[in-house]
Amino acid sequence: MKKLSIEHPFFEFMGGLGDWMILNVLFVVTSLPIVTIGTSLTAMYKVSLRRIRKESRYAAREYMQAFREEWKESIKLWMIFLCTGGILLFDILYGKNLPGVFNIAIGCLVVLWIFVFTYAFPLQARFRNSIKNTLVNALYLAFRNLPVTMIMAALNSIPVLCIALGAFVVMAAMPVFCIIGFALIVWINCLFLTVIFDRFARA
Repeated sequence: MKKLSIEHPFFEFMGGLGDWMILNVLFVVTSLPIVTIGTSLTAMYKVSLRRIRKESRYAAREYMQAFREEWKESIKLWMIFLCTGGILLFDILYGKNLPGVFNIAIGCLVVLWIFVFTYAFPLQARFRNSIKNTLVNALYLAFRNLPVTMIMAALNSIPVLCIALGAFVVMAAMPVFCIIGFALIVWINCLFLTVIFDRFARA
């Protein structure tokens, strides 16, 4: 009987799957303080983009290194999104009695927030830049690649949608997201982002 080597596609697939699961668990654990979610996102995108380019070998070690490196700037970036997102949420919850034009404006701002959020942390992971330029570039790329942006924004919205659908959906989805759900979303996003960033870097 022919023995399977460790380089067999099956073992490579399982090893890769294990690395994505490790990344997911690290992301969940390091995001628990809430204030560190931005840093966790940047770290996961940094490792994930490297893995897509086949430049990553040790997922856990590289994640923790990226987490330490991106701590300060990613915290500031996350605070911007957390504060603006909180204001928009307040407007959505308590602006129902406002005239229709105000609700349309709030809806447009929510979409804009989601679009910029979709690119901000991957850009922070991939390029060295100021927070201002990161946000400007995120807005530019969001509209420059609008069809892909809508796909990624929809993927990023899945956890929020699960919460909005109630406790039963949250309980059903929680095991998936605790094991691999977040990493799966980031992996799909990185397939698009790798192409977008390579084109952006050459521009």
